[in-house]
Amino acid sequence: MTMEEAAPLMGWNLDETLRRFSGNRALLARFVRKFPQDPTFGKLEQAVAAGSAPEIEAAAHALKGIAGNLGFQELFRASAAMVDAVRAGKTEQLAPLWEAVQAGYRAVAAGIEQIEW
Repeated sequence: MTMEEAAPLMGWNLDETLRRFSGNRALLARFVRKFPQDPTFGKLEQAVAAGSAPEIEAAAHALKGIAGNLGFQELFRASAAMVDAVRAGKTEQLAPLWEAVQAGYRAVAAGIEQIEW
């Protein structure tokens, strides 16, 4: 599967992301391939399990930044919503938002795995 074929499955705005990478597909591919090894999602998972709002905010904010830089729109939006909920003190929203983050992350990871680099 090509990046173009995987992009819709991943919630990935490939065209915009390529522009941010000055059209350098090799550079973009290098960053995207490293994404599953990034520890940020695991940190968020631990923070959610611990119920630590400050740690959830920090990890979700970091994941939002990574997802935004790489153009993973669905994961970006879900992470941003989680950050907003913590900042607004709406902890009752965290469980469904965490589910959305997990779904977005799984979609990105599955797509990356299917791309023939």
